[in-house]
Amino acid sequence: MRSRRPGVVALVAQVLSVVAALGLSVGACSRKEGYQPPALGARPAEDAGAAGSSSPAFPGNTGINSTRLTVTGVEPGTGPFSGGTSATVRGSGFDDSVVIHVGGVAVQPGQIKRDGKNRITIVVPAGQVGPADIEVTRGDTTVVLPEGFIYNALAVSPTQGSISGGSLVELKLGGVTFAEDVVVEFGGEPCTELRINSPQSATCKTPAHGTGLVDVIARSPSGRGDPLLARNAYEFIETFDANGGGLSGGPIDGTLNVTVVADGAISNVIPGALVIVGNDPKSARRGVTDKRGSITFSSDGLRGPVTVHASAKCFCRASIVDFDAKDVTVFLEPSADPACSADGEFGAGTKQLAATVSGELVFPGHEEFDVNTWEIIPKPKTNEERVVYVMTTQASFDARRIPPDGGPGDISRLTELNAIPGRRGYLYHITSRPAGLAVFALGGLERTDTREFTPYIMGIAHNVVTSPGEETRDVDMTMSITLDRELAIGLTGLPAAESEELDEFVVRAYVDLGGEGLMVRDVNGVSLDVLRRRTATDPFRFLGQPAFVEGLRDSSYYVMATYQSRDPRDVPYTRQKRAGVPQSSEPVVFDSFLSVPTLVSPALGGRLPEDRTLRFDLKGEEPDMILVDIYSGDNLAWSEILPGNARVVPLPDLSLIEGQSDLPQGFLQWVVTAVKINDFRYNELQHTYLTSTRYWTHESKAAFFARR
Repeated sequence: MRSRRPGVVALVAQVLSVVAALGLSVGACSRKEGYQPPALGARPAEDAGAAGSSSPAFPGNTGINSTRLTVTGVEPGTGPFSGGTSATVRGSGFDDSVVIHVGGVAVQPGQIKRDGKNRITIVVPAGQVGPADIEVTRGDTTVVLPEGFIYNALAVSPTQGSISGGSLVELKLGGVTFAEDVVVEFGGEPCTELRINSPQSATCKTPAHGTGLVDVIARSPSGRGDPLLARNAYEFIETFDANGGGLSGGPIDGTLNVTVVADGAISNVIPGALVIVGNDPKSARRGVTDKRGSITFSSDGLRGPVTVHASAKCFCRASIVDFDAKDVTVFLEPSADPACSADGEFGAGTKQLAATVSGELVFPGHEEFDVNTWEIIPKPKTNEERVVYVMTTQASFDARRIPPDGGPGDISRLTELNAIPGRRGYLYHITSRPAGLAVFALGGLERTDTREFTPYIMGIAHNVVTSPGEETRDVDMTMSITLDRELAIGLTGLPAAESEELDEFVVRAYVDLGGEGLMVRDVNGVSLDVLRRRTATDPFRFLGQPAFVEGLRDSSYYVMATYQSRDPRDVPYTRQKRAGVPQSSEPVVFDSFLSVPTLVSPALGGRLPEDRTLRFDLKGEEPDMILVDIYSGDNLAWSEILPGNARVVPLPDLSLIEGQSDLPQGFLQWVVTAVKINDFRYNELQHTYLTSTRYWTHESKAAFFARR
């Protein structure tokens, strides 16, 4: 085949000769005739021109270069003279070797990110007020976008804040000074508490505004000097996270945004809630939340760590202690005071309709298309019978359980003598929670006198979806999984028993089916997955376990090991929890338990100290977070969240503030819980860490009493 290349070269030569005859240049950008730079803060014209080059368009004259270097635009095209704007440079021919200058100042290599041959993201360096050229260099080739970026004379820091307003911002000028009667507007609304610190520096507090980017303009009502515009320089944002919770936004730097939300009803913010910053009600910063449930505190000296207390009528008080995060969402639990409920039964809620599941239990045997006998279960003795129990998985081991035999016509317990034959197996019908879950059946021998049950086989049906008030039919299970495996759990690294209060070991091990939940095998009031002992010298051995094959191939264990008091309240205790425990022939070891909190002051049952501070101690390994709940009688009155190194609990007397009351007179119980969480950062606390203990890998708890 003949080459087509000579024809292409000839065509290019003809094009170049025509361009030269017309007096045009190839690949060069120059200022337009009569061009006038735009006003400060204005965006560059969309037709800023094609790319320019200080070298030939075809480097080395080696033929057409398919990646010719060009620069066609920058977005955004304006930013503060102080630099820091994240901007996207568009063009072609970009590679990792390009060097970029803005107004003659090089962009640092670490602030250049190439997103492709046609797009580069840069952090604009500081520069002189006014238009600046953008230069992109690759090897010996440099292309220029004249006046592609405009440096504003007005810089705003920080560039984000709460829609509630009140955020402290710093305003700086370059090349000009503030007029004596200057007014600064954010999205057309003037900021408040404007203070001129120097001819080129000022601070003020932002107005309330809807979410979004706004222009910031500094102008003189008397007309002194030109208005200074910073386009899209500030963004009003929603600073609370009603789903994730807690703490966010980075360290406090003059501004603290607090939003108060009703726990358990995350869409319900609480207007009119009292918020104080600090522990002295007389001197602390304080205020009430607006209609969005938010309040912003700001001042030059406001820095972390700080403590925030929140109080609202018909809610328990809550505190977050010694944190350094500028955006805070505080969740308040509803009070149990009957006066706060119209019908006198606070939090009664609505009744959830249960679901039902039905199907057949199919036993293996010689009859392939008919009903087989129960011979897979060992032959019963004179005081035993063959029994099968049918149940569903649970979302957690301590979740509220819907009894499988809670409805009329339910058949959750089948015996060999009374089981009703179906098409291929024996009929069952159970009540279930509405969810995506698994249904399983345990077959074994049960003593007729004590109802003691020993399982030998099981069947399981996965991916069962149940709906409120509806029956899910034809959920059949084959009773073929033998329960002949063992799981052994060893305990080491246990803390010393304080005053012999810790005197019992409780280990729980549940088969974990992931999103379908846990197999909690409770039969006749006895759990097959819980072992209790007074010593931990030998491993805890869980017998009657299924092999993780076939329908259980992707399963694991959820194990919780507790060293506790046999007190009816089960406190004090120390506990470890671990998900994803594999099936193993060797014992799985749990070690490094947290120590139990111990009382420092006041003495047990003593009066609340004058400094309104409770004190405790915690030896050994430090936790990530500490939770303290204060109860008056049986009702929760105050919840506090502390960092893992804290050992004091502040309880300021809010009755010193008009309209507020103190804690009730009488005995107070305060419960201290120490927690460890994987990859936890206190200043990035999420509310889900409090509402779901599944994130907790270690915890220890103790309860004390005081009087007010």
